[in-house]
Amino acid sequence: MRTLICIAIACAVPAFPQDRQRETLHHLLQVLRPSRPPANGRINAIDKTLEEWQRRTGELPPDFDKMPSIPGLPDPLLMRDGGRVATPQQWIKQKEYLRKQIEHWMFGRMPPAPGNVTEEITATRQEGRATIREVTLRFGPSHRATLRIELILPEGKGPFPVFLTNHARNRPWIYTAVRRGYAVCIYHATDPRYGNGDDSDAWIDVYPEFDFSCLARWAWAASRAIDYLYNVPEIDRAKIGLTGHSRNGKQALVAAAFDERIGAVIPSSGNSGECDPWRYTTEPFANESIELLAGGQSHWFHPRLRFFAGREDKLPVDQNTLLALVAPRGLMLYSGYAESAGNPFGFEQAYRDALRVYRFLGREQNIWLHLRDGEHETTAGDIENFIDFFDAVFGRRPRPKTETWIHGYSFDNWKKLSGENVNAAAHTARTFRIPSSADAFTAMRGALRKQLEWALGEEPPFLRNIRRNILPEETAGGDGWLAGLFHRPSSDRTVQAAIRQEGMEWKELPFGDGLKADLFLPAAKTTVKLPLVIWLHGYSYQYGWSIMSPWSSRGSEARLDQRPSFPSLVKRGFAVLAFDQIGFGTRVRDAKEFYQRYPRWSLMGKMTADTVAAIDAAAALDLIDPARIFLMGYSLGAKVGLMVTGMDSRVRGLAAVSGFDPLRLASADRGVEGIRHYSHLHGLMPRLGFFTGQEPRVPFDFDAALALAAPRSVLLVAPELDRYARIDDVRAEIAETRKAWDVLGAKEAFRFDTPADFNHFKRPLQERVFDWLNEAKGK
Repeated sequence: MRTLICIAIACAVPAFPQDRQRETLHHLLQVLRPSRPPANGRINAIDKTLEEWQRRTGELPPDFDKMPSIPGLPDPLLMRDGGRVATPQQWIKQKEYLRKQIEHWMFGRMPPAPGNVTEEITATRQEGRATIREVTLRFGPSHRATLRIELILPEGKGPFPVFLTNHARNRPWIYTAVRRGYAVCIYHATDPRYGNGDDSDAWIDVYPEFDFSCLARWAWAASRAIDYLYNVPEIDRAKIGLTGHSRNGKQALVAAAFDERIGAVIPSSGNSGECDPWRYTTEPFANESIELLAGGQSHWFHPRLRFFAGREDKLPVDQNTLLALVAPRGLMLYSGYAESAGNPFGFEQAYRDALRVYRFLGREQNIWLHLRDGEHETTAGDIENFIDFFDAVFGRRPRPKTETWIHGYSFDNWKKLSGENVNAAAHTARTFRIPSSADAFTAMRGALRKQLEWALGEEPPFLRNIRRNILPEETAGGDGWLAGLFHRPSSDRTVQAAIRQEGMEWKELPFGDGLKADLFLPAAKTTVKLPLVIWLHGYSYQYGWSIMSPWSSRGSEARLDQRPSFPSLVKRGFAVLAFDQIGFGTRVRDAKEFYQRYPRWSLMGKMTADTVAAIDAAAALDLIDPARIFLMGYSLGAKVGLMVTGMDSRVRGLAAVSGFDPLRLASADRGVEGIRHYSHLHGLMPRLGFFTGQEPRVPFDFDAALALAAPRSVLLVAPELDRYARIDDVRAEIAETRKAWDVLGAKEAFRFDTPADFNHFKRPLQERVFDWLNEAKGK
């Protein structure tokens, strides 16, 4: 009970700023998982964990009430005085300010260039026609800092362009570069797990007055390698290209953002903390959030970054800022669109934003976007692509610019395709009121439904799929090759045995427009028709419904919090159905051409239609009870669930977590994405975009969808600290909308929970939702 009371107090507003900051800290310590000590045993010269750092320094989180909420990406061209960068000279000054902000909030303060780098060639040898030099650099106070360098010079006189990386020769990155005529420079500052040591770890003691984090030290090492390269006559100083993969991709971007001697950089698959902005790594995206990454790899970033877990909109800078700092030099964003820790949507948003800076500087051709097939690992072909990019930027060989779009949506392009134009000023401001009688509310349903239909767009005529009362032995369609990449359930005997160990069996269910859903049933045979839960996933673009294998009860605590447990639901007697929404998981590439094919429909309209089709298919099965079909959705899935429940009376009940969005109240001063979330960012309901800045006039709001769900069972969960929807606004709309249950005599069927948490769907909340579903199925 004490813990609950403390959490509730944390959401109150204390009188004085430091009191607020202390309460914020207390709440963070309550809701966030404790940080993990790194493998090297320390995050700095004194502390092993973030919590130790905070206790020792006494540093409090910022006074978030005084910080502006920036729901979109922070504008690198927006100056402190509110003006905009208009000249290259202003950009030079702005870059220094942004670098200081990045050091303060993300990576810690790095030392200045030491200016006293000395070199010692410890070995020289020939391997084939290449010359290998092993070098030790010494620098810093009393030359106590050292860095091992391996320089590989191809045959010829030079000067050679440089392929700079901290991937050693036991990682297969450098060989293609040598074959393509590049000198290779390897600096040994990286994760020691790769087997070559981390020379930068000792710098913690050499530079105790600087609090630069591990990633910042690795990046600073790249600069020290360049100090050396500038004195090597065989090197072309103007053609230094830097790259790194995964965690090394993160440090590569930091190095290029801070050292303008780097002519081009390719951060590869670093994802969160690299090219995927923190604003698009939150829990709805089911990848590596600030909470997860800054806690699990506590030495990578400065401890201050974790203060922003759940409040990413308060960050004054984001990863797009680092991308902008590379301009106008070469930059290629490179990652797999289906990486489990990735997010193609976030990459595209970051690219669009950085592109504006490159255009301002007249070097648009120097920034590329390459979202490749495959998971996290790179191939020899990827390294060829890296060299192609370096060749193009360095003027060695012309190459057409690469822009690999996966989502590729923009509101402006949709307007061109659809030809729609709505004058928002011609619409009157709307006030939602529930009538005081059941008859009056029933008469109102038609008008409410029209609101939904307007937002969803014009669904084309369609033919329903064949209704089957028995599951087919084989399905004609499938999920394609991505299902294998995601390790989804299949007919493989080992996979089936693992699912049976969870007390389940797995089947495939065809539905809709040639789609396939995955159905999980109790392993024990029964003649009783089963209630069904349809899981509607969040914004997991990269893996769709199968993020973190919800059919398995195994996994790390952090990963289990990122998806519901199907075994837990099946043990409660449910069947569970899951499928990918268009634009997600195995259908991640299907949304890109959607508005060219259906310019007057919407992605949300298609998601709604697909879910209705899934209900059709499931309700026809002999083993499913058509009167007990429930929807359970988180974030995006909760929004889809609201729309479907409003449109389809067969839904017995809805559990909607972190999805209710009071659009008419989401004006710009609320600091939320609001309408733009649907019209400009994710492209879910483009028509709403005409009402940005005119929110009270928008013809649709989610209160209409919710009211149409009455008198059926609904659990609506709205966390008090959800940055996507201000809790006061949610409460204001719910206070009116819940009256629909009152007038229909079903007050107990509506439950509204507001946990003192961020936008999460962690296991304790999952279990509460499962218990609610279990209770609702018996009513």
